[in-house]
Amino acid sequence: MTELLRDPALIVGLVRAALILAISFGVAVTQDQVDSILLFVGALLAVISIVLTQVTRLNTTPSAGPSLKQGTSVEVITPEGQPNFTTVL
Repeated sequence: MTELLRDPALIVGLVRAALILAISFGVAVTQDQVDSILLFVGALLAVISIVLTQVTRLNTTPSAGPSLKQGTSVEVITPEGQPNFTTVL
């Protein structure tokens, strides 16, 4: 279920389906109101996406430029037949 909610197009589609269902049961909503609600949901998802992207960037290390503190012990795994070794950076 959580994977389904990661797709913004699916979320907007679910909101649209809920609005259509509500209208079919007699809720008085004009087309302008439906359009406004869908526009709001789309904009909200865009803002949430930007915020979550920034949170992810702050909590991860890019693989192109990893960094370790000086004095960190690192185990080097070598191909088969060669001995592994540990070194301190």
